[in-house]
Amino acid sequence: MSDWRRMARQGKLVLPNLDGMDFVPVEIAAPAPLAQPLSVTSSGTLDVIKGDVIVRLDAATPATRVAEIARALAP
Repeated sequence: MSDWRRMARQGKLVLPNLDGMDFVPVEIAAPAPLAQPLSVTSSGTLDVIKGDVIVRLDAATPATRVAEIARALAP
């Protein structure tokens, strides 16, 4: 059995020959600033558009109602 296998079975850490190798120091850069979210301008309305048909809803309209209207406009 080879020496490295015997050493591995004994739980000894086997390292390659590192003579002549240099290591680069680790540098940690400052974190980049986070992108600012886009400002949202709210008109208070929601437009559902299908072709020439525009259904203007209050922005507080429940999502289920908006989905029903969108389904009704679908072919």
